[in-house]
Order: sequence, then structure tokens, then C-alpha cells
Amino acid sequence: MNDLRFALRQLLKTPGFTLVAVLSLALGIGANTTVLSWIRTVLQQPVPGAVNQSELVVLVSNEGGGNASLPDLRDFDTLREVFTGVAGTQITPASLIVDGSAAWTYGQIATANLFDLLGVKPLLGRTFAPDEDRRPGGDPVLVISERLWRSRFGADPAIIGRTVDLNRQAFTIIGVVPGEFRGTMTGLLCDFWAPVSMIGEVAKWPAEPNLNHRQARPFHNVARLQPGVTVEQAAAAVAGLDRHLSTTYPKSNRLVTHRLVPYAECPYGAQSLLGPVLRLLSVVSLGVLLIVAANVANLLLARAAARRKEIAIRLATGASRWRLIRLLLAESLLLALGGGALGLLFAAWAVEGLSVFIPAMREPVALASGLHVETLLQTLVLTLGTGFVFGLIPAWQASDPQLYETLKQGGRTGGAPSHHRLRRGLVVAEVALALALLVGAALCLQGLHRARQVDIGFQPDRVLIAGLQIGMNGYTENTGRDFYRQLHERLAALPLVEEAALASWFPLGLAGGKGHGVTVEGYERPAGENPTYEYAVISPRYFAVMGIPLVAGRDFNDADDAGAQDVVIVNEHFARKFWPGQDPVGRKFLTAGRERTIVGVAKAGKYSQLNEAPKAFFYLPYRQYVPDLDLSIAVRTRTEPLASADLVRQTVRELDPGVDVWGMLPMTGHIQGALFAQRIASDLLSSLGAVALVLAAMGVYAVMAQSVGQRTQEFGVRLALGATAGDVLRLVLSQSMRLVLLGALAGLALAAALTRLLANFLYGVSPFDPLTFLAVPALLGLVALLACWLPARRATQVDPVTALRAE
Repeated sequence: MNDLRFALRQLLKTPGFTLVAVLSLALGIGANTTVLSWIRTVLQQPVPGAVNQSELVVLVSNEGGGNASLPDLRDFDTLREVFTGVAGTQITPASLIVDGSAAWTYGQIATANLFDLLGVKPLLGRTFAPDEDRRPGGDPVLVISERLWRSRFGADPAIIGRTVDLNRQAFTIIGVVPGEFRGTMTGLLCDFWAPVSMIGEVAKWPAEPNLNHRQARPFHNVARLQPGVTVEQAAAAVAGLDRHLSTTYPKSNRLVTHRLVPYAECPYGAQSLLGPVLRLLSVVSLGVLLIVAANVANLLLARAAARRKEIAIRLATGASRWRLIRLLLAESLLLALGGGALGLLFAAWAVEGLSVFIPAMREPVALASGLHVETLLQTLVLTLGTGFVFGLIPAWQASDPQLYETLKQGGRTGGAPSHHRLRRGLVVAEVALALALLVGAALCLQGLHRARQVDIGFQPDRVLIAGLQIGMNGYTENTGRDFYRQLHERLAALPLVEEAALASWFPLGLAGGKGHGVTVEGYERPAGENPTYEYAVISPRYFAVMGIPLVAGRDFNDADDAGAQDVVIVNEHFARKFWPGQDPVGRKFLTAGRERTIVGVAKAGKYSQLNEAPKAFFYLPYRQYVPDLDLSIAVRTRTEPLASADLVRQTVRELDPGVDVWGMLPMTGHIQGALFAQRIASDLLSSLGAVALVLAAMGVYAVMAQSVGQRTQEFGVRLALGATAGDVLRLVLSQSMRLVLLGALAGLALAAALTRLLANFLYGVSPFDPLTFLAVPALLGLVALLACWLPARRATQVDPVTALRAE
């Protein structure tokens, strides 16, 4: 305590030094705490409310990503030597009517074992019974979230047993789960759960194929490993079952395999988008913290050099070296604790910033935020570790017992040569780290710029989209087609609308598209090739609305109905893949259980990601495809898209007052999902890179300023013997810029290694772009030159007489 009190008094005597050190540490510690909190939210705890999340894994199919058929999932659930259970889920929007008021909400249909597998206990009532997911249409029970219970039902304690209207179907509420639990799709806010047996009533999907056919793979999955079982051991068991299923069910499973990945590597949800970004930021924020630590260590070395006489006297009067190290470390730890406390305040504000980058979406997106106990403990360890690291070496150097030399120097504070070498080495390290971060930031900015200029294959300007869910209003296949026909005609007649269309899915959003297996006569599929291709169900004029050119054939028309020949439009990549060098119009292939004739070829574009490889894609006419009863509206407007929003909503309600639109937004906002990863990486990396540049400049300036102060007598002698001010200026600049050059060379090597982490964020930019690797060092060199010039200029103003008299 005496050491701490003494250290506090010493720090208060130099408020400028203390303030700079604490603010620098707060920046580094706060940035790392923020990133650690994001990593915990997205990767370490991707399913809020679930227990022991390190045991959660996902079965990833070679044909359907994270999707699987319900019969396959039930078979995997029998592998009890490696799994405690395997559950299936699917996201769906639904209209919930409470006291006559309808509102859109998102939820999941799930197998009955979901809550038990995750360890989620109800606040009220119960969760699903084991047999409540077996009878199609026979289990109208509902579990709701605490959020929904409080917001729509006023936290009614008698909620259990109450009947509600969900998608025009009566459901009985059997339980309320804690608000912390948001469902298994990380980042999506779910407020209800229904058994998979109610898939037809909730999601309006045909129950028979989706529940009982192995070819239908609509379900996401989550599995929990048995205690002590590794992912590798479970993967071996999964591979064995895959072989058994391929033999037992060759028609559906002959070429289907599954790999097992931790839930943090799930191919859907926020972790699939944010995982690479957060891993990159963890490296970058650590680099910023190392720069901060080097800067503070430099400041402490300069401070110790000024106190060498005091330290030598303490040693001469009997103080041990350990005693002095402990005293100096007390100052370092106080600085670290001050920086850590301020850094936590910064992190408490910045941790909410992740939601700022989330683009406008039709789905309710929400990421758990806030600082948690685990993050606070990590911050404490980080703070104490940083204080020890940046404080130990200066304390060890300062306590070097060279009594005779130090006392002989009297009041001079030049310090030992080893001190100068250490400080110069720290400057080189700072410059190297800053250069690497700046190169990464510049590459990401270029990648974002290029991504915004890429030809996406359609024109999103002046397009407004909005979702519909008419299945819950009791529409059938025939009445639904009639509703859409009338709606299409009315929308096209609106004065502010140029073109109108309907579609089941739009490209470049965060939601993935649906796929169907494709069989083409005469085409031999290579081993391991995925036979599933994505599609969209569309109305006539869709290509006109989206600005997608037809390169061959024709568009769909009103004659392409249920009584006509089954037709399809494919994109260019689809045509080139199956009929290279041939005219595909008139060709046929089998998909969705029917043989379809190609009547048109559309220009290929981007469908899921901007940097995706060329992708085969096809379109089905909505009047010939039954499963997609719920479509979305797309209108090309004559003015700003949202100016037509009220007219579109009014048109829908005039046709049927019970139908309402949801998720209305401009297409330009919808496609921001495709830029999400690049934007967050470039913005955050640029911010951290700018901080690193400022810190490196501060480090160079601090070292050179003290060096000039310690060499005042030398410069006085040089000037007295005939050296000019220009000679002194060149001497100081050459010595300082040598340090910068060494740091730049090391930084280029470090940047080359860092660019390996940037591959997911660079579109149209090489990770080793020569312009970037030349421009960034030039920028850093200019900043460093300015930081060196200020102390160098002071050296030229030394009065020789005054300097020699002081000597």
C-alpha cells in the first residue's frame, strides 16, 4: 500500500504524462474489450440462453448447407454414443392476432426436443412433450418468448392455456421461455415456437413432403455432443451413418454426406457473416494494444531516464533492486488500472456499435449486447497483463545498479546506451504494427469501393419490395393465384409505378435462397458435385422491374398457367453448364418433380454474395409452382421508392383488407446485406488503422523529442565548431528516419502475413496490391517525417553559449 500511495503521488506530480498514458491505454484496452464482447456474443455464445454452448455443433450437408431432412435428423438423433440429441428448426414469419390486433412476428417450427437439448427452461408452463411433433396438423401448441408475453399479453400470469390466432389457426400457449433465449438462428429475434408437425399451419408448407421425404431438406439443425466427446469422434460416427443411409436409401442419400462443425462455424446466422470479421478484428485490436503498450513503455523509459539520479541514490542507500522494480511496477499497474477503468467505459458505449452496421432488413435482427462477467474478467486479466508487460522492462532497465556512472553524470539524464536501444526498438515495432494495420485498412477500403462498383446483374434503383403472407388468410392454390393476378394488374396501374412484379426471393439479401435438385438428360454429374441449384418463383415482368436483360427467348406471360406446358427460364451460367455452345431454348430438364421446358435465358448476376463464383440459377412461373403461395411485391417506381409505399399498401388492402404487407424497403437497402462484411471490416479497420498511425507518430515524436533534449550539449558543441543549422537538422532527421525505415520494412513483411486474413473482404483487389504497398509506407513516412521534424527543428535553435554554460 505504501508503494501504491507513493506511485499515485508520483503520477499526480506529472499530470500530462499520466493523462497521455491513461488515455492511450484506455483506447487499446477499450478496443480489445469491445471486440472480446462481440466475439462472445456471436461466436462463443451464439445461442443466448442455452447452456454449455461449447458442446453445440451443426451437421453441414454437401447438398444443402446447414439444412437436412427431418427423417435424416431423426436418424442422427439415434447416435447417442456421441450426441445427447439432434434437433431441427426452421424460421418463419407469422401473423399473430391478440385482442383483434394483428402484428407480424418471427418464430421457429422445431422438433420437440429443442428446448431440452439446449437446456432452456420455461418461466411459465412447459415446453413441448416428446410426441408433440409427430402428428401432422395435430399439435396446435405454442411456446412464446418472455418479450412477447410482456409486450402483447401484458405479462398475464394466466397466459398458460390461452388460445391465440396464429396465421388464422388456433394455437394453445403452453409455455413462456426467458427473454434471453432468441432462437437458434444467431442474430434473428424469434418470439414463438411451434412443433414441426404444424409446418403446414404455421409456415404454410405442404406437410407430407417436408416432414416425411428425405429429398426435402428444409430444416436447420443443432446437435449437442455427449460430455467428453470431441468433434472428430462425432464426425466419424456421422460418416458411418451417412454410409448406412446411402446404402439404405440410395435414391435420396446416395451422394449425401455431412460434416460436423462447431456452432461458431455455422453456415447460416450472424456467425457466418460476422465470424471472419471478428477474427480479423481480434488480431487488429491486439495490434493496437501492442502499439499502446510500446508507447507507454517508451514514456516510462523516458520518465525513468529523468529519475536515474533518484534511483541511483536509493540503491546507494541500501534499497534492493527488487524493491525498486516493485515500486516502479506499482506506477505501471496504476496506469493500467486507470486505463482499464476508462477503457471499460469506452467499451460499454462501443459494444452497442455492432448494431449500427446492420443494414435495413425485412427480418427482425437483434444481437445480444452489453458487457458480461466473463468479458469483465478477460478485461481485468488484459489490463493487469498489459501493465506488467509495459512496466517490467522499463523498471528492470531503470533499476540497473550502475551507481558510479549514474552519480558521476550528476543531473544529466542521458541514460545508458541500452536504454536508447530499447526505446529505438520500441519505435521500430510501433511503426511496423501501424504500417501493417494501415495496409489492411487500405485494402479493405479499396475492396469496398470495388464491391460497390461491381455489375450485380440488375438495377436496384427505384425498386420497392414488400413481403406478403396470404397463406395465413386462408388462400388456397387457386384463390391465391387469382389474388396475385389481380394484385399484379392493380400495382402495374398505379400512377407512380412503371412496372410491377411478384417474386418468392430477391438477390443479395442476408436470407439465403431455396434450392431444387436438377436432372438433365445426358449430363453426368461429377462425384461430389452438388445437384441442387437455387431458384426463384416469379411473375411476368419481373425481369423488367429488376432491370435484368433476357439474352435469349422470352419472358413468362399470363398463358404460363397450371394448364399449360411447364416452363422455366435459366440464367447464362445454367445454359453454359449443361448445353455449352448450344441454344438452350427448347431444352428440357427435370426439377421439383416435373419436366420443364426452357423458354428464356436471363443475364447472370450476383445472387448471394458479390464475390461468389459464377452460379447457375433458374426461375419458375408462379402460376405453375404450388409450394410458394406467399410471394413478395416488387415495383419499379417513377420517383423515390418509399414515396409509393402507402399506395402499394393501400392497393393490397383494397383487394383484401385482411392482408397486409411486411418488410417494405427499397431494393438499394435490401442489397446492403451483400456489403455488410466488407463495410464493417473497412470501417472498423480504418478507424483502428488511423489510431495506430497517430500512436506511432506520437511514439516517434516522444523518442526524438527526448533524444534532442538529452543531446543539447552535443548540438551546442557542433554549432560552436562551425556546423550549420541545416547540418544539425539533417543529422537528426537521418537518424530518426532510419528507425522509421526499419519499422516500415518489418511492417511490410507483417502486412503480407496479415493480408491472408483479408481474403473474405477484398473484392477485385489483390491482397498484395502494389499500389497499396507503396502508398501506405509513403503516407506513414510523411507522418513520421513531420513527427521527427518538430524535435529536429528545435535542435537547430540551440544557443551554443547557453548549451556549453549548462555543460
